[in-house]
Amino acid sequence: MLCLEIPMDYATFLAFAVFVIVMTGTPGPGNLTFLAIGASAGYRTAFPVIVASQIGSLPLKLSVAYGLGHVMAGGGTVVTVFKVLSMAYMTYLAWRIVCLSVKPKGEVALPSFWEGLLIHPLSPKTWAMNLVAFSTFLAGNGLGIHENAMILVAGFTLGGMVFHSLWALVGVSILALIGEGPLMRAITVTMAIAMLAATVWALLI
Repeated sequence: MLCLEIPMDYATFLAFAVFVIVMTGTPGPGNLTFLAIGASAGYRTAFPVIVASQIGSLPLKLSVAYGLGHVMAGGGTVVTVFKVLSMAYMTYLAWRIVCLSVKPKGEVALPSFWEGLLIHPLSPKTWAMNLVAFSTFLAGNGLGIHENAMILVAGFTLGGMVFHSLWALVGVSILALIGEGPLMRAITVTMAIAMLAATVWALLI
């Protein structure tokens, strides 16, 4: 009887890929931010912020891959400061998104590339999913530390670009369907509140 076996490394890689898809595709502070930006300002505005978010997340991914992630996993003062900064920055982004929706066009600057750089470094979900992915799928898999770092960076960067864009395009579709007006403003405010709620939830788990 012929027994077909999937190599362990291949099976682990597939599991990692599924994990990346689930984590980057589901709601979180980042995806909800880009949903709201797409709905309030369009994909052309959202795209540079999406690119910036991936550039900003690079030091985070590398710090996890090269063993500095234990600082975040260990708790203490560093994590407390991180939580305060995270909540403060996500509140700022929510306020920016609400202002885009409720104030006349031209009175509020559009979200910028530079504002996108801190979305992931200050996102608790991003830290958590990178730590879990590395410790579960990559640590001890027989590959070198540089190869694992490349896999972690490539996987989450690709997933982030694809799914952040999809969430932003959903926001654009909502705007096209509903148009500007009181209902769209109410939806945008709801998105901003949901983004803050997702941040609080991620900080508490």
